[in-house]
This record gives sequence, structure tokens and C-alpha cells, in this order.
Amino acid sequence: MQKRNDILQAAERLFYANGFHATSTDRICEEAGVSTRTLYRHFPSREALTEAVMHHRQQRFFADLLAADDPQAISQLFAVLAQWMREYGASGCFFLKAWGEYAGEEAHLAALALDFRYTLRGYISACTGHARGEHQQAVADAVWMLFEGAITSALIIGPEAAQHAGAAARQLLAGGGDPS
Repeated sequence: MQKRNDILQAAERLFYANGFHATSTDRICEEAGVSTRTLYRHFPSREALTEAVMHHRQQRFFADLLAADDPQAISQLFAVLAQWMREYGASGCFFLKAWGEYAGEEAHLAALALDFRYTLRGYISACTGHARGEHQQAVADAVWMLFEGAITSALIIGPEAAQHAGAAARQLLAGGGDPS
């Protein structure tokens, strides 16, 4: 299992830094300290490796979040985003990069990349469930857009973008701003 995890971690780092198509299997093996044969024993194809990396990253991200009914869930969401940016980089969204590379050629991988967005949007909607009706959906959409905007803004200002977006989300949830 350790070799498998080493491959996943190396592939994730290299895909994020260099792109999915631009990262060679040889480079992943070198970074992970494994042979090509070992890589293919764990992942029978490049697509299987890419899929596993996306699943692994999404699971790790959501594991760091609180239950949606926790009053601190939205604050934690933005704190986790800031921490991920500090730890893994603030060079854009891993899943958006994957979607951009696979949208026109590999529908299954493109759909997996968008799954992160759908899952996140559902989580945020559940977190803001205390508001009712149309207002709840407007608040959820505004928080989601703050999250998405923080990822893009981080390209310019770094991980602090997540902190600023989190403060805006908290103000919005406290009733300090009308999203409509």
C-alpha cells in the first residue's frame, strides 16, 4: 500500500504543477521511487491513475471538513482551503485543471473533475440549510462563488484570498449582506 500511496502523491504533485498530459509516466515513477512495472501493477492505465488521484484528492479535502450541520462548517471550509493553498499551492484548482485537459477527449475523467464542484456545492447548500426557501439557495450560491473566487484570487494574492473570502462568507451568513 505504501508504494501505491507514493505513486498517488507523486502523480498529484506533478499533475498540479505541470499538467496531466505534460507529466510523463517515467517522471511519476522517478518522483515516487518506483518502477514502471510497479506503477502499472497498481494502476493498469494512465486513466486509472488519473481517476485514482482525483478520488484521493477529493476524499482528503472533504475529510478535513466539518459536518454540514456544524455551525462552524463554513468557517472551516475556508480555513481548509487556505491551509490547502499553503500546503499544496495556490496555482488554481486541481479539478478545474483536470477538466480543462480532459473535457474534449475523456468524458469520464472530465465528469470526475466536475464531481468535486457538484459535491462541494451540495455541501455548501447543506451548510446553509438554516436559511429557508429562495434566500437559502441565494446564500448557498454566494458562499460557493466566494469559494470559487478565492481559488482564482489566490493566483494573485496567495492563500490570504481564502481568508478574505471566509470573512465575507461569515458576514453573509450572519446577515451582514444580502446576496440577491
